[in-house]
Amino acid sequence: MHTIRALAIRRPRWVFAGLSAVCLYGLEHAYDLHDGTIHIASRNGSHKRDDKRLRRLYMAQTGPLWQSSGILITPPARTLIDCAVYPFAKALAIYDSALRRRLIGAEEIRSLSLRTNCDDKAVEQLLRYASPDSENGGESLMRGLLISQGFAEPQLQTEFDNPDNPDAAYRVDFCWRLADGRIIVVEYDGMAKYADTSNPNRASLQQKLDYERRREGHLREQNVSGVTHIVYEDLIRPERLERKLIDAGVPKIR
Repeated sequence: MHTIRALAIRRPRWVFAGLSAVCLYGLEHAYDLHDGTIHIASRNGSHKRDDKRLRRLYMAQTGPLWQSSGILITPPARTLIDCAVYPFAKALAIYDSALRRRLIGAEEIRSLSLRTNCDDKAVEQLLRYASPDSENGGESLMRGLLISQGFAEPQLQTEFDNPDNPDAAYRVDFCWRLADGRIIVVEYDGMAKYADTSNPNRASLQQKLDYERRREGHLREQNVSGVTHIVYEDLIRPERLERKLIDAGVPKIR
């Protein structure tokens, strides 16, 4: 962002695009997508004088431009189309974030993709699975990975009764209701929710663990066969994620 702001001062007519526009929109995305490259829209190809960290994305037309703090950026639909080149799971997090924030609708993205020279199959796949119900980038990344590994698509943010507080239903991150009557629940945990005791107003670690045990007991009383917890370290080791999902009983469709 510092680099983008500095370049925008020196080149106020530049239109930032791709992952640079994602940053300016404040969309959630995997930080490891960044390699120091700045993306701008251009009607020409790369210039010999361009710095190696500058990448021009060819666009004959950009459509009505948007701004962020006075910095020109490609419209949301075009930005998301350009991000379809990234690995599916990581691109899905960007799409989910845009839908969750109501920045853009799926049909507007689809319509523009039909009129744009792009990987329309990748865009269509992302629109097929993108959902505003995904609560954060970690959940989106996990869902993208499990779909890529051939697991059945889960229901998101499914509610279950909370006997302790009927007005505050339990919501689970991922849920599969199988034909044999089993209900499988998988939660994505950053583990920080257990470890963060910096705020004195937060519940103690023991209270959090007690709550989780009570919650899981209530879920089992509602025919949930098991609750599996996934952490970020599982996401960066695909074979570990696959094994945990198989052990949990999550069905594979391919």
